[in-house]
Amino acid sequence: MVTHSIRRNLLVLLLVPLLTLLGVVGANAYYTGLSISNTVYDRALYDSVLTLGILVKSGEGKVTVDLPPIARRMLEVDPMDNIYYAVRSTQGTIILGDPSLTMGKVLAASVESPVFFDSVHNGEPIRVAAAEIFPQGDNAHPVVVEVAETLKKRQTMAREILQQSVAPQLFFLVSAIIVVWFAVRHALRPLFQVSEAVNRRSALDFEPLPQGQVPLEIRPVTTAFNNLMQRFEASFTSQQRFVSNAAHQLRTPVAGMRAIIEAELLGSAPGQASPTLERLHKSALRMSRLVTQLLSLSRAEPGNPAQFIVLDVDYLLQEVVEEYEVLAQEKNITLATDISSDVPVSGVPWMLSEMVGNLIDNAIRYSPAGSTVSISLNRRGAFAVLEIADAGAGISHSEIDRIFERFYRGEHVTQEGSGLGLAIVKEIADAHGARISVGPRGQGQGTLVLAEMRLA
Repeated sequence: MVTHSIRRNLLVLLLVPLLTLLGVVGANAYYTGLSISNTVYDRALYDSVLTLGILVKSGEGKVTVDLPPIARRMLEVDPMDNIYYAVRSTQGTIILGDPSLTMGKVLAASVESPVFFDSVHNGEPIRVAAAEIFPQGDNAHPVVVEVAETLKKRQTMAREILQQSVAPQLFFLVSAIIVVWFAVRHALRPLFQVSEAVNRRSALDFEPLPQGQVPLEIRPVTTAFNNLMQRFEASFTSQQRFVSNAAHQLRTPVAGMRAIIEAELLGSAPGQASPTLERLHKSALRMSRLVTQLLSLSRAEPGNPAQFIVLDVDYLLQEVVEEYEVLAQEKNITLATDISSDVPVSGVPWMLSEMVGNLIDNAIRYSPAGSTVSISLNRRGAFAVLEIADAGAGISHSEIDRIFERFYRGEHVTQEGSGLGLAIVKEIADAHGARISVGPRGQGQGTLVLAEMRLA
């Protein structure tokens, strides 16, 4: 899946034009520098043409060039470039100089209009300047003087101009990148602040996001979010009210039906009770437990008022264990306890009793007859640690992430139940800031449930 980033898009939209502009400016600076260097050195090259033209003389029908050795050295010697020259008649006949020097546009030169052009000589690029010159003497026919040089000086000058012009531009670009980076980061800060405000909320915090400091560009998003929260709150409140009302409405008739069925069973002779009546009794027990769990779940959900007090969880655990002794004896299961004393925690007594009761009830229900359910409570550092281990079939790794979902029951579960017990445990644990973990028992079959709460 492609992830789109506003920051990346803004940086691309801002920096790509800047880089393109720098490239255009740099290229323009280079070619401008090259043009300037060509103009400067073309003038110097033309001066050499005129200097050589002064030395051309005519007499007795001949054209000669009076080029002393010192003048030749001055003309030919250059610290960077190679210099080439030639003096020709207007028909192209060589009078002096390098006969292999290109003719090119030389013959197009006139007295009034010298020519400058690029060419190649001995495999090197050269720049040529040529002009018609009337020699001193009695010859009325002009000659063509051309002087050429390689391009090292020109290229060096163009690079220097480019470096001098691009260096400030690079500094400007780096400064612009830094400014743009911090500007984009600053501009996106309200988005991160909104994100942090949402992440800090609890699952049932439906308060609207404050709009006072939100920029106009983000306000449609926060407004839509607030409207969505209002709809969620209305839906959640309606659902919570429905579950609570339904459980309360069902509690009395279910209790009455259970009392009637149990009275009929007590009135029957031992072993003579109707199988249908016994099935109805089991169904009534399941329904009574389901109603009780729905009420507990409704009371345990966040948003309901709860009074936290400091209590000794060891006494509370001992009381809950005693309540489940009868159920354990019916299944011939032993409840083995190892409960340390003086384990104070901050919590709501009825909620902690409900949480522990659901864990013990699950352990008894899913353990085979004749087995042992181990229950221990100890202090570990700053935490009170409750461990409940059963001898059941265990929970597969693929199901561990789902067992706290409401109404979820494992694929291979055969025992009766509603799938709400562990959901209630999770709600209560979250309300108390406790950590609940479920995994395989250390030895043999079974499941180990571990609950950690910070000591008061």
